[in-house]
Order: sequence, then C-alpha cells, then structure tokens
Amino acid sequence: MNDPVEIALEIRDKISELPETKEYLRLKEIIDNDEEIQALQKEIISLQNADKKDEAKELFNKLNSMPIIIDFQIVKEQLADTLRLVSDILK
Repeated sequence: MNDPVEIALEIRDKISELPETKEYLRLKEIIDNDEEIQALQKEIISLQNADKKDEAKELFNKLNSMPIIIDFQIVKEQLADTLRLVSDILK
C-alpha cells in the first residue's frame, strides 16, 4: 500500500464517506435543483450585469438568508476545515 495513487484513492474514499461530505452533496443537489434559488441566482447576475448593484445586493441578501443556503454554507465551511486538516497532515 505504498503506491501514492492507491493512497490517494483511499483518502478520497474516506473523505467521500465523511458526514460533512455527504451532507454537503445532499444540500448542493437540493440547491442545484431548486427553481426559486436558481431564478434568484440568475436574477442577481442579470442585475449585476445591468449595473443595478443595490437591487442585486438586496436579492443576494434574500438568497443568503434562506435556511437551506445558511445550512449549506455551514456544512461547506465544516468540510473545508476538514479538508484543510487532511492537507496539513499530508504535508
């Protein structure tokens, strides 16, 4: 088991089994398939492109106050912390 590729694959498999990873992927799928969220994201981009920054910021705040987005951001940060720890251990 000294092969670097095998070790990397094992690490990948272990990371994919972490509760943080599973929850991140579950929430991401919900967000990616939520029509309201997708419409808000598109509208924010459209408003930014039209230089309507105040309106875009208002919708951005609305988007980021949605419970699913809040939960996603929390899990995303937890997963990032875990991945940083793994990275630090491997250095």
